[in-house]
Amino acid sequence: MPKHVLIVDDETTILIAFKKLLQSPGVEVDTAETFEEVEAFLNKQPYDAVIADLRLSGIAGEEGLDIIRYVKERNPDTQVILMTGYGNQDIMKKAYTLGAAYYFEKPVSTNIIRDALRSFGIINNISI
Repeated sequence: MPKHVLIVDDETTILIAFKKLLQSPGVEVDTAETFEEVEAFLNKQPYDAVIADLRLSGIAGEEGLDIIRYVKERNPDTQVILMTGYGNQDIMKKAYTLGAAYYFEKPVSTNIIRDALRSFGIINNISI
């Protein structure tokens, strides 16, 4: 059975890069740019992991925290990674309190994302 990963970011280039990096036999990757798209995807199927950016709608946005909350309410077993270019200790604490497995500040190396997904058992050392 394939693993399912949802990547959420308002930057199309990041979505394309991560999808290309993670898509492989046994790993299906969907991408979303808005909270509404996230809701639609999560209503269709469960995901093994969600990788979400903190800000999707401008300078004061914190939709990534809402995504963590929404994902965990629907499927507590889904692993969530929050990424942000605007991080601080308060955001990090909120992310972990809501159930994020990892919090990374951008730029995030592809090796770090791969290692996180390996720790969840979503990819193995050979699949990427």
